[in-house]
Amino acid sequence: MAVELKTDSWYRYTLYRSNERYMAFEPEEKRREAVDAGKKFTASAYADVWAKDAELVKRVRAFLGENFHWHDRLAKSGADLHVVQTLMDMVRGGSVVVIPEKPVFSGGGIAWPPKKPASSPFWGVENYDPPRYASVQERYLAQIAELQATETPWAEIEAMNDVINQKFMHAAVLIDPLGMLPTFARAGWISKYGSPDLSTWGQETDTGGDSDTSDASVSSDSAEGDASTPLGDAQPFEYTPDMLDGDTEEVAARGVRMTGNEPGGYRINPNGLDADYFDSKGNLCAQYHESHGEAHGHNFDAGLRDDTHLPMSPINCR
Repeated sequence: MAVELKTDSWYRYTLYRSNERYMAFEPEEKRREAVDAGKKFTASAYADVWAKDAELVKRVRAFLGENFHWHDRLAKSGADLHVVQTLMDMVRGGSVVVIPEKPVFSGGGIAWPPKKPASSPFWGVENYDPPRYASVQERYLAQIAELQATETPWAEIEAMNDVINQKFMHAAVLIDPLGMLPTFARAGWISKYGSPDLSTWGQETDTGGDSDTSDASVSSDSAEGDASTPLGDAQPFEYTPDMLDGDTEEVAARGVRMTGNEPGGYRINPNGLDADYFDSKGNLCAQYHESHGEAHGHNFDAGLRDDTHLPMSPINCR
């Protein structure tokens, strides 16, 4: 949609999108000359001077809003100076062209010659333009007004960041709960964003897996189909650290076995400081200890525990 930008004694300068049909019956060379002339006209102007012309700014807002939907917010509520500067940038970049055209027709003929301008308060001067100079203070105040009109409220930025953080944290925890939960708990994200639903974590998605997983020994607590509960709701049990031996059926903690536990679940010691974790088949796969020494963990391989104390960040199991 073409929109008049400005008219002087010689030309009517019109705004077009670069992909619009303008000067349709003119040769390409003449079209390029017109585009270059429009660029020179725009480059010679001062944005802060044009921004003081309310009618010009109104036309520019209409042009940007109708032709460039991503500038809709700017066209509606942006500062006048920012609107004009955006147009000048688009003309300089080539997405918008300014075409100098002959004055519009009026009363059946062309409006030519132009009407004699009103008498000037300055002796001997006619048809003068507004002064193009703006002080440093004026330019600074205009920039401040522009920033205040277009800035995003901090509350909105925080809300967007919270949504991103929550999605990121939940995705990371669902991939590796044992590794990620302590990290995010220490950072305070668990209390702020909550933990994701881990009731199905670790369950086999391939129904054609090993038949060993259907062994009747895996019919303990998980046979009831209960989902794993949050740490604060876990049932207490008596637990003595480091009482394991090589027997895979030996009790690791009261109510916890080397196999046949809740797949993907965990159990917490009544002291609230130690916990056992089970893999997707219900085997004891890891332990967390804080009741003796610095917070550390142990891994299990084929029913045997690695007695190396792996440093871990403290987990709030209470």
